[in-house]
Amino acid sequence: MIQLLLVRDAVKKFYSRYARIINVILRFLAALICFTLLNTEIGYDERILDVPVVLLLSGVSAFFPLSFMVFVAFLMTVIHIYAASGFLSGIFILIIAVLYFLLIRFAPGYGWVVLAVPVCSAVHMGALVPIVLGLIGTPIAVFALIPGTVVYYIIGVIKSAISISDGSTKLQDNLQNYIYVIKQLTGNREMILMLVASTLIMLITYFTRRLMISHANETAVIAGGLSYIIFMIFGYLAFDVSTNVLWMLAGAILAALGAYVVQFARFILDYSAVEHLQFDDDDYYYYVTAIPKYSVTGTDKEITRISDSDADRE
Repeated sequence: MIQLLLVRDAVKKFYSRYARIINVILRFLAALICFTLLNTEIGYDERILDVPVVLLLSGVSAFFPLSFMVFVAFLMTVIHIYAASGFLSGIFILIIAVLYFLLIRFAPGYGWVVLAVPVCSAVHMGALVPIVLGLIGTPIAVFALIPGTVVYYIIGVIKSAISISDGSTKLQDNLQNYIYVIKQLTGNREMILMLVASTLIMLITYFTRRLMISHANETAVIAGGLSYIIFMIFGYLAFDVSTNVLWMLAGAILAALGAYVVQFARFILDYSAVEHLQFDDDDYYYYVTAIPKYSVTGTDKEITRISDSDADRE
């Protein structure tokens, strides 16, 4: 544990010294992963599938806030869908606009969630974002969590509609595509299950970490991971949804480990040095529990070299 804390403090010092450069590199890598997965999932337009284009978009996104990356990902999705069906791209824009005006604008600080949920879900780690939001966020984040989940399933539904329409531009076929997309979204049991499970997991993690108990944050991570597994297993049985249970279990475990890494990077409390304070004023008695943050700093070593000439001088 001591060695891990030393590594964490060294990383924090290094980050604070080179924060601007590191932030640019991290945004570049995040954009590169996101845009690559996006092209893999819906690669209809060959013009933005080229590696130089992806690198250029990632490089530009690295110098702007995360909201710009979300906007670029949205444009890339629209371009891909438009290359296959202009009508379906209009449906996608309409649904995203409705989600924005109804939900996303109420959680302006959590715009990155709309992008993180589809990316994590694509690698079977859908529990990661809800657990992390429960650890570092507030319940208002649900207004970004729900649209992020819906966006992930919208892409799958539109891909299915594109394969059925086969590029038809007839009005009757377009209306059938519209009806198909709406039916698939409103009747998608797996999406409804994920919406309910993600919201409950985030709330369970949030309220658990706020409990006045020792190791509340670590307990919240475990509670979030176990809740996800229980909800998904019973949900799959109740909604009669077929899935790969092994992938779900592996993803839940990796998500819990990732959330714990996030928690460890933020702070870890030293429960061996808890202090209980009591004082009062004219109106109230106050009982305070003070728990210090666990922090270890490395010792600076000074090495003095003694040469032969110094020894002869003595």
